Amino acid sequence: MNFNYKVDSDVLIVSLEGRLDTEAAVKFEAELAEVCKANAHSALTIDAAALEYVASSGLRTILKLAKTEKDFKIVNVSSAVYSVFEMTGFARIINISKALRKIDLEQCEKIGFGGNGAVYRVSEDEIVKVNYNPATDAELNSELAKAKEAFLLGVPTAISFDLVDCGNGYRGVVYETIKSKSLGETIQNNPELMEELTDKYIAQLNLLHSIHTDNPVFGSMKDNYRTQVENASKHLTEEEGKMLEMVLDVLPEGDILVHGDAHPKNIMIQNGEMLWIDMEGMSAGHPIYDLISVAAILSGVRNDDKMTMAICGMDVATVLKFRQCFVKKYFKTEDPEMIQRYDSMIEALRLIRAVFAIGFNSQNTPQMRPLIIQVARQAFFPNIEKIVGAVKYLVNTL
Repeated sequence: MNFNYKVDSDVLIVSLEGRLDTEAAVKFEAELAEVCKANAHSALTIDAAALEYVASSGLRTILKLAKTEKDFKIVNVSSAVYSVFEMTGFARIINISKALRKIDLEQCEKIGFGGNGAVYRVSEDEIVKVNYNPATDAELNSELAKAKEAFLLGVPTAISFDLVDCGNGYRGVVYETIKSKSLGETIQNNPELMEELTDKYIAQLNLLHSIHTDNPVFGSMKDNYRTQVENASKHLTEEEGKMLEMVLDVLPEGDILVHGDAHPKNIMIQNGEMLWIDMEGMSAGHPIYDLISVAAILSGVRNDDKMTMAICGMDVATVLKFRQCFVKKYFKTEDPEMIQRYDSMIEALRLIRAVFAIGFNSQNTPQMRPLIIQVARQAFFPNIEKIVGAVKYLVNTL
């Protein structure tokens, strides 16, 4: 076995190559001790990308390192070597991560896109959601964990598999291929089924909102909104920032599972079953947060058919019909006066989502921010009392 090392930002990185058997383990332990003494460091990382085998003596050497180093981890472990760490229990007591499977995007069909990345078809059975924004790479691990935990809680969702290396510094999450279309696309192509599909959609929202959780994987939706307010306030006047905080103050904490971006293109229909996708925003909160995300698309997007189709799978005219259908069925009323009242509240929620987007971290936000601020100053801030009142009413109603 061979090894080399470097110090990067106070982290001693040791790369192993070959077999860490009994003879190699003794030599490695002695030589690494000298390297550690000669190189000041606050953390030690073992890069096991080229490690082919580890014997019991090698495991003991690794255990000693884990006990003596304050910040110790092993990365890029092959599946074969990781199985040894897993069987011996090392994976439970040491920070050990597998090497990522590699996917060549040039060999894949691009089938969708979003603010921070795109979706590619890997094979007949797999798709990969690729992140183009390195600043949000940590969110991929979070999304993968949320998708797995939601599935275990009984949320109908696409099965998630693993985190992958997509080249050029990009990372992605692999999901099963959903061999169907989104709810939005299905409504667009089958307008005669709008009422039936809206009923099923609302049933899925209600199912999601029947689940209570204290799993820390999901985190707090209100905390997510709080971060958006803090980020947005940097681009607004002090008075405008305080008005955002007025909305934040009436948005509740909660332990109900919410999707966070529950519009009709994030629910797929496969063999008659509705499945949620795009789970990165799933958190614990209150149903009002999902209603805000639905409201964001219920007027269409800037009256632009192309953009509205891209975001929710329907053109503007179809979205407006869906809005009428959704309001009647979600709030269970045929009273024209109540429908109009709820419709105005939906508009208030739409503005909340739009204005809070000033604090988003997607790649498109910087170029869109001036327009959002203009909209906020025309329609949001002048109507802040009505918007806060709508939120209070709905929080108490839902």
